[in-house]
Amino acid sequence: MKRGAFKAWLVANYSPNSAATHLSQARKVEEAYGDLDALFDAGDVEKVAAELNYSSQDAKLGKPNPSKISAGSNLYANLASYKSSLRCYARFRENEEDFVSEAAIEIAGAAIKERHEGKHFELERNLQAELRREIAQLEAGLDIADGGMERSVESGFIDILARDRDGAFVVIELKAGLARREALGQITGYMGDLMQEEPDTKVRGILVAAEFDKSCLSGVLAVPLLKLARYRFNFSFEEL
Repeated sequence: MKRGAFKAWLVANYSPNSAATHLSQARKVEEAYGDLDALFDAGDVEKVAAELNYSSQDAKLGKPNPSKISAGSNLYANLASYKSSLRCYARFRENEEDFVSEAAIEIAGAAIKERHEGKHFELERNLQAELRREIAQLEAGLDIADGGMERSVESGFIDILARDRDGAFVVIELKAGLARREALGQITGYMGDLMQEEPDTKVRGILVAAEFDKSCLSGVLAVPLLKLARYRFNFSFEEL
């Protein structure tokens, strides 16, 4: 594993806690399955990810750990977390050209943050952290179900995965500013992936943004398991 470069990439893209967890868990996957770079270069990342599949139904049936990793008693949550970290490393490798040398990493990261898209990403990350703290404000009865880290599915990473009061999974995708038609494809892709991974559990979605373009407002009408939610900033003041 390219540990130094991966750590820097994580710090640039995740909260400190998520970065540390992804790094630690990627190392545990490597201990069980061998060098992650060799797996990536051989195109075997998804083969290992498949071994880490363990659904909520598997947990109910008391099925044994299907992987080589010692994952504790909560196999469902822990194996999903290891799979997320493995796919996170694969995403890093797919984008490592932006981190061409250990010496250039810090400089490149600072430059990226100065660009508009860097600021845009920071806003989305801050929105995610705030929503995780106040998830019930989005919908009464919601509980975080991803252990505080983005859940990986085949087509990407779910911003927040929650369960509603009826036990259904709720895929939550956040967009800073205006959500365009691409956001619908992104969140419905995540929902479809999760439906395949969890065939015995209902899955629905919530797309959160400041505003939605016409294609989003029209497209959501054809997706009954998806709803849109606008976020608003509230300010309070106190005299000094």
